Amino acid sequence: MGLGQRREAATHWQRACHECDLLLTGPLAPRGRKLVCPRCEAILHRNPRRSLHYTAALSLTGLLLFIPAASLPLLSFSIFAFGADNTLFNGVQSLFAEGYYWMSTLVLFCSVVAPLGKFLLLCFICWGSASALLDRPVATAVRWYQHLKEWGMLDVYMLGILVALVKMSDLGKMEMGPGLYCFAAMMLVANLTTLSFDPESVWARMAARRRTGGEGVA
Repeated sequence: MGLGQRREAATHWQRACHECDLLLTGPLAPRGRKLVCPRCEAILHRNPRRSLHYTAALSLTGLLLFIPAASLPLLSFSIFAFGADNTLFNGVQSLFAEGYYWMSTLVLFCSVVAPLGKFLLLCFICWGSASALLDRPVATAVRWYQHLKEWGMLDVYMLGILVALVKMSDLGKMEMGPGLYCFAAMMLVANLTTLSFDPESVWARMAARRRTGGEGVA
């Protein structure tokens, strides 16, 4: 395959629409634009400008927010003379103590392990993709991220907190702790990283580096 053919293959794709299964072949979206399915108008490819730079900044922000979100109280509940502070791990510990081992493991994975793993993987992908020596580990990290991103259910956890606020507010005094604000900010950052990260830009950077003999590509 000649150089021109390799360049054309790197900028074209063939895939089925994830919504209506229409088979499409064509170029990737130009930088700053997006491609939509002509049949159902689902977004097929989004190519944000400076995708890796924004994702690196957002994932680092998410890691910094994870520390107070996991350690500071989310809610403070008091009734008569009794009171308790609830953190991100208290619910997991309570479920485990009650014998709900599988449920506690699932909550721990979806609300703690998966979001933290996503931020760590994105940091490694964004910073490691600048070096040709890390092409193989970065490619593996991108694949792991694709599998893990569907399991980070911070919004479901936040919905559970809001339900608790509404349902238990009549039973006692409930106050939102500083950890809840950090958790909400972390949830927003996690959604923004999903929107900003374009794995195609990582593959394109690796392909361009191979074409230029392993030199760095900005």
